[in-house]
Amino acid sequence: MDILQRKRLLKFGAVPFTTDVLAGELEDYSAVLAKISALVAEGHLVRIKRGLYCLSSEISGQAPDLNVIANAIYGPSYVSFETALSMYGLIPERVNETMSACVKRAKRFTTPLGMFSYRTLPGDWFSIGVRTMDSGGGSSLVASPEKALGDLLLARSNLRISSSDSLRAFLEEDIRLDFDAFEDPDKTVLREMSACGHKPLLMKALERIFS
Repeated sequence: MDILQRKRLLKFGAVPFTTDVLAGELEDYSAVLAKISALVAEGHLVRIKRGLYCLSSEISGQAPDLNVIANAIYGPSYVSFETALSMYGLIPERVNETMSACVKRAKRFTTPLGMFSYRTLPGDWFSIGVRTMDSGGGSSLVASPEKALGDLLLARSNLRISSSDSLRAFLEEDIRLDFDAFEDPDKTVLREMSACGHKPLLMKALERIFS
């Protein structure tokens, strides 16, 4: 890779970009798509999925932020479920795929950066308790701890729990939630989930646990 080409690509940092954006930086090449394919083959670019790329960590100097990548692959979406709970240190397990909530059809993508899965949640529930998180790899939408927990419970189709005691036992034994690490829970998010009307008894029990 020549110096000028490297300089052009480095402006992307660790943020994912589309074929059209990349083509704009390589417009002086007669065969842009062939050049992009060559950059992928040489290990300078990572093809995340059709039409979406990021710089390799060897070129950018930093690992891509998987939350940013997850938002870019399929949207609108935000990172949630066990991925967010693990990120906040609320469950002990290390999660091997990046799980997100979306309003469109559920999907799963296998990429060179790992597995990304998307579960469908109701539209009126979607925007509750979602945060913007900034990193060196860009900004991403991530569920708050309370919302990630609510998403996980809502997505469990066969979960039939309505009492706080039963729910607490489930969270401790099945999910292995660390209640001690759940500091200063956002009661507004808990209240909004409870009032949304989806699994109301379960969400009310969750609200009572942290009240």
